[in-house]
Amino acid sequence: MKLALLSVILCLLFTASTISGQNPGLQVRLTSNGINFAKDIALGFLRDVINKLKLPDFSGKNFAISNVRVRSFTFGSSTVTAKSPNVFKVAVKGASAYATANWRAWTKVWFINFRASGTGKVSAKVDLEQTIGLGRSSDKPALSAGECKSPITSFDIDLEGSNFFEDWLYNLVLSFFEGTIRRELQSKICPEIAKALAEQSKKLSSEFQPDFPLVFGTNVNLGLVSNPAVTSNSITLALRGRCYPKSMPSLSFPFNPPTVPAITTTSQMARISISPYVMNTLLYSMWKSNVLKKSFSQQQLTVALGSTLTANTLAPFFPTLAPYGNQPLQAEVRASQAPRAQFTTTGIQISGKFDIIAGPSSAPQAATISTNVDFTAQPRLTNGVISGSISNVVVVITNAGVLPDQVLNQINQLIETFLSAQIVPAVNGTNIMINFINAKTIGM
Repeated sequence: MKLALLSVILCLLFTASTISGQNPGLQVRLTSNGINFAKDIALGFLRDVINKLKLPDFSGKNFAISNVRVRSFTFGSSTVTAKSPNVFKVAVKGASAYATANWRAWTKVWFINFRASGTGKVSAKVDLEQTIGLGRSSDKPALSAGECKSPITSFDIDLEGSNFFEDWLYNLVLSFFEGTIRRELQSKICPEIAKALAEQSKKLSSEFQPDFPLVFGTNVNLGLVSNPAVTSNSITLALRGRCYPKSMPSLSFPFNPPTVPAITTTSQMARISISPYVMNTLLYSMWKSNVLKKSFSQQQLTVALGSTLTANTLAPFFPTLAPYGNQPLQAEVRASQAPRAQFTTTGIQISGKFDIIAGPSSAPQAATISTNVDFTAQPRLTNGVISGSISNVVVVITNAGVLPDQVLNQINQLIETFLSAQIVPAVNGTNIMINFINAKTIGM
């Protein structure tokens, strides 16, 4: 499970092609606490690799050594440091390795064969240094094993079994352990780590996709727009944060990402800074795919407003409804252009132009009520449950004179019902995305 978390960390680090000069839609910073957590995962990964080491069998004129296995590997002190913008070095001092092997020895004196066998137990101290490159291949994440050192600083052997009959034979087996087995063990550590990292990189490339599903048939692309900014105590990821309709993946937008607010220092493992670009590409995508609209039948409109709205009520202000007298109205609310969002200290401030197309069932498009709407959206996450609300809704009718309060209240109520049905899920969708990033980056 922890290795899977490490995989996703690295996926988020290097997932999409670079777009030179483009601001990100959001930034994620993995803090020193997060790096320390990732270090523990990386050390566990290295330990598992070394614990699976198996050396080949060896034989000589008078002896054979087989079944050489590393039985345990534990770490001493360890550090993770940034060696260059895209390389980390994992250093371990005084790691303890315990290995066992079976040995057999034989000799012939005159016409008599002498044989002995037993178990060799090895206790070794290892200083391990491994650099790990974080990069990508095309638009896929890639890991690479860089410089590796694994000097064995001490090597103790305990040969157990039947008694040796010749000192020279004992010394022969012992010297083979101290020489060949020691060198072979030391030479295997780094190649096995490189092999495991290559396998992990291949797995990341085949399994990870940078696109995350949101709401109303949209995705968000979380690939990088630039290389990670690496320091000794943080990694900052500049993610694209571009939303798009699944049916129009190449949709272009009439705006570019603004500068993302700076990420403040935090004791959390990770922190996210998001620009309005993410919400604006989502709203624009919903508008282009004809999602920002909602129809109200006569019955639904009565429920939404708390009373029946007739043509006579609006006819003094929208004369095209005059011929329909007391006929109840139905309506459709639709965005006439894509709404725009700005982030404030009180929430997400959204402005938009919305038309109310109203009429009786016999003439459903008899009148158009054009409005400018400003409101505040509030995303919330409470006990793992995502919810959102709207407030401070201001509706201005742009194609009619002064309307009585009763009519204004009914139009306001209709707009608020529409916003709750269409805009609040979009706000919640960005909150879902943020929680996805938090969870996948460091398991917060």
